[in-house]
Amino acid sequence: MTDQSMGAPVGTVELCGNFLRLRWSPVGRIDESAARAAITKINELSAGQVLPVLMEVSGSSPTRQAGDVFANEWPLTRTALVGDSPVDEVIAAFYSARHRPACPTRFFTSTTQATAWLTEPG
Repeated sequence: MTDQSMGAPVGTVELCGNFLRLRWSPVGRIDESAARAAITKINELSAGQVLPVLMEVSGSSPTRQAGDVFANEWPLTRTALVGDSPVDEVIAAFYSARHRPACPTRFFTSTTQATAWLTEPG
C-alpha cells in the first residue's frame, strides 16, 4: 500500500496465525486508496475466512475518506487498534463514535494485550 502522491509505503498487511496484522507507517497519511488497498489485501489473505485484525495506528493519520472506507463492512470478527499516544487513542475513539464499526473494536497501547483480546474465545 502506497501513498499515491509520494509513492511511499504507508502500510503492510500480513497473516499471523489466526489473525491479520495491519501496520501503518508511523508518519503515514492514510488516504482512500491506501485504505482500499489494505481491505483488498485483507480479503486476499483471509481467503474467505472471517478473522480478527490487529491494526497498528501509532502516528498514522487517516483522511476522512479513508475512515469512510473502513466504516464499510469487511470480513472481520474484531478489530484491535494499537497506538502509543493519547492522540492515537482520541483518533480511534472519534472513528468508533462516528462510524459505529460493524465488529467489536477496542483501543490498546500494548500489542500483547491486543493480541490476547483478539484471540480469546468468544
